[in-house]
Amino acid sequence: MRMRFSQLLISFAITVALLIGLEIVTSTMLPAFGWKEYRLTFNVLIVLFLAIRLESPAVPWMILGLQVVHSVFSIEGWALGTLAGLIVMSSANYLKELLHLTTAIMTMLTVQLFQFIWFLTVTVIICLKISDFDKFPLILWSFIPGSVFLSLIAPVLFWILEQIWRVPKDVGPRGVEI
Repeated sequence: MRMRFSQLLISFAITVALLIGLEIVTSTMLPAFGWKEYRLTFNVLIVLFLAIRLESPAVPWMILGLQVVHSVFSIEGWALGTLAGLIVMSSANYLKELLHLTTAIMTMLTVQLFQFIWFLTVTVIICLKISDFDKFPLILWSFIPGSVFLSLIAPVLFWILEQIWRVPKDVGPRGVEI
């Protein structure tokens, strides 16, 4: 199924609005409840969805756009997230025949795997930037609790994104060609 350019823009705008809403909630509400040590990075889930379910040369540009929006709410720069997102997208492209997100358990496991790749990439780059690999386990650990929670809610968020992007159920791992 091919998507028209106008549909792409509308779906992307709704996705960005969803990301902004989730970022506002997680950057204001969670610290108010005392959860300051860990982060919920919904941008990673959205990028994973785009990388797994859409087939388009525009996906890297959408990842860049999402990361720029995310960087407004995070100290993690847009460049670092975009690089990690492109690595995850490339990994998903190589494994696209194996990725069948037909059950909630498979979705959770796949999301956890790709989040680990994402956070490993980000941690290595951060350690390179600060020239201190002694902090590697501590930085990596700061991502793990949030990633477990995000993996648990991934089937719900992916369902919402499938509605936004109008991804048909019967297409398999790749949903919409743009």
